Amino acid sequence: MYYSDYHVHSYLTRTSCANGHIHCLSGLTGPTIPWGGSHVHYYDGVTTFDNGHVHCYRGCTGPSIPCPGGGHIHCMDGCTTVADYHSHFYATLTGNEETSMLFKNKAI
Repeated sequence: MYYSDYHVHSYLTRTSCANGHIHCLSGLTGPTIPWGGSHVHYYDGVTTFDNGHVHCYRGCTGPSIPCPGGGHIHCMDGCTTVADYHSHFYATLTGNEETSMLFKNKAI
């Protein structure tokens, strides 16, 4: 039987300020996608509703970064879609995979 190492990561961050306001992004990444000797995760979502509008975002994390106490994190950055004639930049680190047990060690 094959045991998957699928897991997800949580994330929470704020966007850059544009037109005098910011938005927040939060959610869970998708499961693991092998990449070289590591893996990445896709993510997507919709920002918070601020200043009368929202923005969409999507991307792929960077490869895993080991944490000194165990587990790992990923970098994620990008730009939101344009709404109300502007967009926002975001950059953050995901949460540690050790705390995101969804899909972890499930038999397939």
